Amino acid sequence: MKNSEVQTLFVCGCCKRSLPASAFYINKKTGLPGNYCKECRKTVSRNHRKNEKRSLAYDRESNYPVITSTEDPTLRRELILHALETVAASIERKRRKVRESEFEYEPDAESPVRLSL
Repeated sequence: MKNSEVQTLFVCGCCKRSLPASAFYINKKTGLPGNYCKECRKTVSRNHRKNEKRSLAYDRESNYPVITSTEDPTLRRELILHALETVAASIERKRRKVRESEFEYEPDAESPVRLSL
């Protein structure tokens, strides 16, 4: 007897064509083909990336004031001082953390050092 392979056809959710499983990307978790064929998936992905870049570049609003775009000199000064305080506090926290970690790993001078052979 000959082994005949039955080729299963799947319908693309985008273009509605019946295509073999090789025309679809296979989901690694389920082992099943995706809903869109490879051609449609590529087209949809390209359009999404193009639209996403456009929307990120032009439609993004910032939730915080930008120092360089602030016209009021007193507000700008306050923002700069606040930024400097925040950076100084962050640096101090990091230095304190480094000092504490060095203190924990420093061997005591009174305790003998043991070497295992």
